[in-house]
Amino acid sequence: MAATLKDIANYVGTSVTTVSKVLGNREIRVSEAKRREILEMAEKLNYLPNASGVNLKKGSTDAIAVIVGDLLYPYYAKLLKQIAYCLNEHGKSIIVCDADNDFRMELQHYQRMKTGYVDGAIIVPSPLTVTQENVKTALKVLGGIDLPITFVCHGLPPFERYSTVGTPPYECGYLAAKHLLELGHRRIAYVSESLEHDALNPKLQGFRAALRDHDTDFREELTLYGHARYGGGSKAYQELADSDMTAAVCSDDLLAVGFLSTAVADGRKVPQELSVVGMDNIMATLHSTPKITTVAQDTEKIARSAVNLLLGEIDARKYGLHADVTHIAVEPTLMVRQSTGPV
Repeated sequence: MAATLKDIANYVGTSVTTVSKVLGNREIRVSEAKRREILEMAEKLNYLPNASGVNLKKGSTDAIAVIVGDLLYPYYAKLLKQIAYCLNEHGKSIIVCDADNDFRMELQHYQRMKTGYVDGAIIVPSPLTVTQENVKTALKVLGGIDLPITFVCHGLPPFERYSTVGTPPYECGYLAAKHLLELGHRRIAYVSESLEHDALNPKLQGFRAALRDHDTDFREELTLYGHARYGGGSKAYQELADSDMTAAVCSDDLLAVGFLSTAVADGRKVPQELSVVGMDNIMATLHSTPKITTVAQDTEKIARSAVNLLLGEIDARKYGLHADVTHIAVEPTLMVRQSTGPV
């Protein structure tokens, strides 16, 4: 059982008030010998201050919630590590909330923020939960939460009432398709993690724009939606195996790894017969055979920008102010490797 202020007071023969003020480094008339005795006894008993009481007095928790769409996806783990490092630099702790691609769970995490257990939140939504109906519901719930919130999902208009940071997904889709088009590919499949095919799927919009700019028709029959993780990529290849595709763009790297490995197991030569591009630049793309061409995101810059935006809003509120809503774009980089080649 944890030691209390009363325990320390009984051991040193003084009042709880005196012990509390000494340990809180507050002004009190007490001898230096008694002060030292109190501090030594607190250390001996491994006394830890009650966090709730301390937080109540200073009006903050020094904790930040980071709500993530899917912790099984390596990109999120990479991003979380950078966010945790940046928060630690500012003396803040991180509380990680995994939504597991479940919108109901994501809403539960939003609702819990109303209890005041954190000073703010960084939200990284899953593409599988960003649908028109879900976005409306999410914004309604978040509208009733008076906390600083920053989104890591640049380019999604529904969330632009909040500060956002991230790599523009439209540009990711455009870069991936442009690379294949310049290699001479015209029959290009697209495998999307998102369930949507409209403005809520900007990677697909960028992919289509690149096709238009190269006078190439978009093939709906070569486009698949709602595929997730490695297994989704494997299933996507199986669905497209008998098509006339010569290349494929996958909206994330786990899809690309699953897609490529299943293609190779099926006897397809990569890139001689089939080129594959992923997005996010996770470690698995460097360890696949062949190594996968991907569109990279600078997670360190994204994390640092997100933390700075959020802490800026937290600081502003201490003075009864609000920081300006800001949208930061971190440009993507094409990483050309072994999985892409000419037709």
